[in-house]
Amino acid sequence: MSSHNYCVKLDKSQISGEMSTLNSLKYFLKEDRALDDEIRKEFPLSDFGDKDDTLLIKGVKELISSFNIVDQEKLDISEKLLNIEYIGLSDDSQLILMFKDDNIKAEGIYDFSYSFLDDIFQMGKFSRFCIEKGYRDLLRKNIESLIGDLGDIEKQYRLLKVNNSYKLRGITSLRYRNYDNHLALYLALLSIHSYSKENQKNFSLESAYMTDSEIKIFLEQIEPIKIEGFGDLYLGLYIANNEIGDKAFSLQLRYSIVNSNGVRFSGMKGLEDAIFNLNHSTGINNFKEKMKNIFTLKERQDLLISHINGIKNAEKLSENVIYLLFKKLANSTQKLSKKTRFNAKELKNGKVIDNTMNIIEIFNEVEKITADLDEKIYLERIYDEVITELYSS
Repeated sequence: MSSHNYCVKLDKSQISGEMSTLNSLKYFLKEDRALDDEIRKEFPLSDFGDKDDTLLIKGVKELISSFNIVDQEKLDISEKLLNIEYIGLSDDSQLILMFKDDNIKAEGIYDFSYSFLDDIFQMGKFSRFCIEKGYRDLLRKNIESLIGDLGDIEKQYRLLKVNNSYKLRGITSLRYRNYDNHLALYLALLSIHSYSKENQKNFSLESAYMTDSEIKIFLEQIEPIKIEGFGDLYLGLYIANNEIGDKAFSLQLRYSIVNSNGVRFSGMKGLEDAIFNLNHSTGINNFKEKMKNIFTLKERQDLLISHINGIKNAEKLSENVIYLLFKKLANSTQKLSKKTRFNAKELKNGKVIDNTMNIIEIFNEVEKITADLDEKIYLERIYDEVITELYSS
């Protein structure tokens, strides 16, 4: 993740107590963009209150400042292969393409080269072999031949301005709409504000991870819900968006539980239970309907409390529960690295985890097996699965 040209991380220590106004969200809408203009028209700030009203999400000021670092100039070019010329490979073995009609020459960054060749020609592995073995002429011959034969294939290319030159960042959808990160933030934060206003619940930005391609934003309700005999429940939300490929824009339920000793863990519902999960071709009217799902947050919260109340009396956990948790970790070969799964095995075999611990303590220990953000999010989904299965048993 840190290999991105533009990347910023924001944590709770960087969030001030200063509140912003509803009007501060207008920063996320750009001028002279068709989709931005449509969203500005269909979701005007005036529908959500007076522009000087307090935005019921603490930390937006710092979020805007941090987002400005990664919100660099982007360009989308929809083009057929017949209008693209293969120039060659860069010094770091990235494709260089010329978009002839636009007179733009651009070099790939990140995993563009592999993705482009694999997506269009199904030759990702072959290209990697040619590059590693020095068969650049053979690679050129195949690419130029396939471009000639498949010239009518049209794709949309996302370019990023880096040091005054364009870089090929990825292939995006040819479909009409792309909810880029700035639009995802505008719509998600408006949704949360509207829920907070109706239910008199304030949220605070907990942390954020943002690059020139994606955002991962974590928010937490300021006032906890006390669950007698168990701990404080902090309802939370997770905003995720990725501009590249066929990724989606989602708002998901997340929560944290803190016991009387300050030990905590966070859990997250699966994507199938998201408040909304939208692909980038979703129309405005469809999104308007999905946006209303934010008001299901109260019943989702009540269901979560029921689950926690159902397991809180299990002061200590049986060997069967520990077995269930670590079996899920061991079987997560597509989501957790080999090293992380090894760490989980070592944690269990090292007798750090045993049935004298309660569920908060166990999840808190397991959370330490990785520092990778995507893996931590996946662990949180596993914790929620275990809680749900415990409640159902």
